[in-house]
Amino acid sequence: MTELDHIPVLASEVIELIVTDRSGRYLDGTCGLGGHAALILNELSEDGRLICLDRDVNMLQVAENRLRDFSGRVDFHSASYDEADTIPGLDPGTIAGILLDLGICSAQLDDDSRGFSFRFEAPLDMRFDQNSATTARDYLNNVSQEDLSAVFRDYGDFRNHKQLAARVIRRRGECPLLTVGDFVACVEDLFPKGRINKYTARLLQCVRIAVNDELQRLDRALPMLVGLLRPGGRLGVISYHSQEDRRVKRFIRQSSRDSGLPPEIEVCMKGKSTDRTLSSVTRKAVKAAADEVRRNPRARSARLRVAEKLSAT
Repeated sequence: MTELDHIPVLASEVIELIVTDRSGRYLDGTCGLGGHAALILNELSEDGRLICLDRDVNMLQVAENRLRDFSGRVDFHSASYDEADTIPGLDPGTIAGILLDLGICSAQLDDDSRGFSFRFEAPLDMRFDQNSATTARDYLNNVSQEDLSAVFRDYGDFRNHKQLAARVIRRRGECPLLTVGDFVACVEDLFPKGRINKYTARLLQCVRIAVNDELQRLDRALPMLVGLLRPGGRLGVISYHSQEDRRVKRFIRQSSRDSGLPPEIEVCMKGKSTDRTLSSVTRKAVKAAADEVRRNPRARSARLRVAEKLSAT
C-alpha cells in the first residue's frame, strides 16, 4: 500500500483540547494513516513522545512511512486500543493524552479486497486485523437470525431489522454468502428506491461493527485508558456512529464530577459517589465547522468528546 492523501478530522480541535504538555507522552490508539499522529508530533517538543497503535498492519505500515522524520520520538505497535495496557511504555498514570479516532479509514473503504464497501465485488472479509479468526463471511453464514436482527436494529436503526435478518438466513440456506455482492443482492430490494446506496452502506457498517467487536472493545477500553492517564491528562474520542458517541458520553458522565444533572439534583447527590475520576472538558460534543465539512465530507458525522483525569484525592 502506498502513502495516501489523508485529511484528519477536527485537527485543530484535537491539538487544542488534547495536547496540553508539549514534552509529555501521548497515545494514538487508532493511528490509521497517521494523520492525527503527525499533527501531535509536530506540536510536541523534542522531549515529547507518541505511541501509535492500530489493528490494521497495512495502515500501520503507511503511518510508519509517513512519520519516518519523527524517528526516535514515535513507536508503533500492531494492537487494538483495548490492549493498550499490555504495550511497553504505556504504564498506569504516565500518559499526558490519548486520542481514539473510531470507525473506518477512507483507505480501508477504498481497498477493493477488504469487503468494506459495496462499490467492489470483494470477498466478505471486513476484518481490521487480518489475523482475526472471524470474517464477515463466517459471521453472516453462522450467526443466528435473532442476533443478526438485533445487530441491524441496534447498530443500524433499521425498522425492518427482522425482515432483513430473515432474508439473509433464507438466502444462505440456499447458497453460502461469499461476497459483498451476495450479501447486498439478497436484501437490496427491501430498501427504498433512490436510497439503496445509503442503506446498503449502513447495512455493511452493521456487519463490520459486529465482526470487529467494535462497541464491546470501546466499553472495555475506556476505563483502562483512563487508568493510563496521569492526573491532568486528557482522553479524546472521535466517533462517527450514534452508538459509539452514546457510550463515550455515558462513560464520561458516569466518571465525571459533572453528572449532567440539574443543579438542584446535583446538590442532593453530593457525597453519594467517591469514585469520580474525570472532569468533562467538552460539555457537548465538538462538531466540524461548515468549511471543514466542505473540504472533507467525512467530518460531517464526526463528534469529539474530551475529558480530563482528576488528581488523586
